[in-house]
Amino acid sequence: MKNKNLLAIQKLMRNVPLTQVDYQELERIFTQELGSREDYRREYGETPFGLLVRKIAKLDHYATMKAFSTFINDSGLNSKQIDFVKKIINHIEQNGYMEDLTVLQKPPFDKPQSIITLFAKNQNHIASLRSIIESFKTNALYIKK
Repeated sequence: MKNKNLLAIQKLMRNVPLTQVDYQELERIFTQELGSREDYRREYGETPFGLLVRKIAKLDHYATMKAFSTFINDSGLNSKQIDFVKKIINHIEQNGYMEDLTVLQKPPFDKPQSIITLFAKNQNHIASLRSIIESFKTNALYIKK
């Protein structure tokens, strides 16, 4: 990737929220440097620039682990719950984010137990996981003001 050292791309790889300037730089690259706005829409539809870069560049393992570290360390998880969280981490690293939480009800997340069954005794764990998972997508979309 030619622009891999660009600050906006580094932020996306490290799960750091984009600023308006970062987002504008991504927009310029995709709609001027690499083609036109029409070219982008034809190839990627309405996919936001940050999410596309995340899919291409992936996420840094350290950044992904950092986002989940407090949850893993402070939640008193059992081995099955930790394995489940590792599946989530792997998915997010490989895809850049999780499209929506319904993914957690499909393979490989539904076996050997569903998220509901695994965390039945503590709904706060599900809420915490949801928040962490959503932050990856939000950080690739959000424009700080």
